[in-house]
Amino acid sequence: MIASLSRRALVGLALLLAAGTASHGQEDGPREPSRATEAEKLAVVANAIDGFIRPGYAQFHDHAAAAASAMDSLCSEPGDTALQDARDRFADLAASWSRIEFVRFGPVMDDNRLEKILFFPDRRGIALRQIQGILGGEDETATTQQRLADKSVAVQGLGALEFVLHGTDAETLATDQSAFRCTYGRAIARNLASIAGELDAAWAADAGIAARLTAPDAADPAWRSAEDSLQEIVGVFIHGFEAIRDLRLRPAMGESAEAAKPNLFLFRRSELALASLRANFAGMNDLFAASKLAGLLPAPQAYLEDSILFEFANADRTLSELAPPLADVASEPDKRQGLTYLLIVTDSLQSQFAEQVSPILGLSAGFSALDGD
Repeated sequence: MIASLSRRALVGLALLLAAGTASHGQEDGPREPSRATEAEKLAVVANAIDGFIRPGYAQFHDHAAAAASAMDSLCSEPGDTALQDARDRFADLAASWSRIEFVRFGPVMDDNRLEKILFFPDRRGIALRQIQGILGGEDETATTQQRLADKSVAVQGLGALEFVLHGTDAETLATDQSAFRCTYGRAIARNLASIAGELDAAWAADAGIAARLTAPDAADPAWRSAEDSLQEIVGVFIHGFEAIRDLRLRPAMGESAEAAKPNLFLFRRSELALASLRANFAGMNDLFAASKLAGLLPAPQAYLEDSILFEFANADRTLSELAPPLADVASEPDKRQGLTYLLIVTDSLQSQFAEQVSPILGLSAGFSALDGD
């Protein structure tokens, strides 16, 4: 596998250089801007909403409800089977969120929902200290969904539920010796199901966010034009790949195997870091296909569609050849070549959307997804 990754890395770099040379040749003259009409731009926005965003949040809602139900069963009748089912439902929930998490506009940005669902990165270890404090002190105010929702965002989301199910002493959930831990986990799952339901309902409604995006108005403070709405869709790719590269991969990988910090991988306790990354890429691939964004590109730049699809395929192939846990992959020199190549692919995808697709469509790259982190 390592030999094939090494060969692919060389081939991939060669193809990237070749693509750069080809595109340079095609761009010797002024770059041709897209002549897409307002109706065509808004059609892409509608495609993204109906083909990806709405079903994405609906799936997240379904999996959150299933996770809450599994926690109910575990707390009612603890045992190895019930614990494994709760962990399986958590894995489904984490993957469904990873598919949709980079849609960072609209209802998910209200009431701190984004941070309540996933508080990451946590560079100061705030979440771990607070979660351990709740468990160690058996804080009863964290045992109902309503009261938990008023607490710190660090103790009520996917990271907290992961620690309950996979952190220190999690195996006690299979016995009758961990009633408080289970009750806290159940409150987390119910809170996530409540937030997921709010997001699902907000996007499913004919009025509200969907109407504002597909029928922008000059009086709207956020989406005054078709370009504003389209900017949100393109921004999912620009800032999503930036976050994967600079928050998900680089901090944990370090500059070398010796300098790796594998504890910084998201979902490392549950060994779902790799599954989450695969869902990130799969979600954005599906958004690209569902939106038909490439249809807005002028003929001289139509090649970008194949270039982007080529890199999505490279990412999928590379991820499929990696084996969890990613902690081992990052820390062993003979294994981390796949992650190094994934960084190259991620950077290529981010650059294509930010430096080529966006300006061709008359859009700006926008603020950094990492601002303020």
